[in-house]
Amino acid sequence: MSDFPKVLLVILIAGVIGSQAFRAIDIDYLASSPESGVTSAAAVSIDEAIPEPEVEAILAGADPTDVMEPTASGKRQAFACDTGYIVGDMDSNRFSKISYAALDQDGITYIQVSKYNPSYLVQEGYQIVSATEVDNFPDSVKQQLQEKINNPRSCNSLDLYLSNVKYLK
Repeated sequence: MSDFPKVLLVILIAGVIGSQAFRAIDIDYLASSPESGVTSAAAVSIDEAIPEPEVEAILAGADPTDVMEPTASGKRQAFACDTGYIVGDMDSNRFSKISYAALDQDGITYIQVSKYNPSYLVQEGYQIVSATEVDNFPDSVKQQLQEKINNPRSCNSLDLYLSNVKYLK
């Protein structure tokens, strides 16, 4: 009688493994059958996956990377500004964990830190994780940044990492 539970356990395990194998085969078969209404990625033709104007442009010799949209993972929403919080080393950055708004104009990023007691930073093209605090700031940019920091939903939500802030006063 002690062999019966072992035999039953072996049959049960074999049944589970077999059913999973047949299920995987069924899913692949059904996905490629025309009457199922479900198509696998391999069964979709290029004409169905890409809209007609893009197909014509590619067939005419256009570069597909210029014609087609980027993938979702590489795609960023097109906002004219960024808002969020400044992050960085707490000891060396007095702006850490304070809200900001930023605009790019002519290769320069203008940043307003804090909506209540604003400070203004500038990032040149070579400054990736640093910025320079300035007193002189275009009034038109100040007005735009004040609007953006008060309405952050109109901008891309993105924390800004600053490891170093230079002070020019």
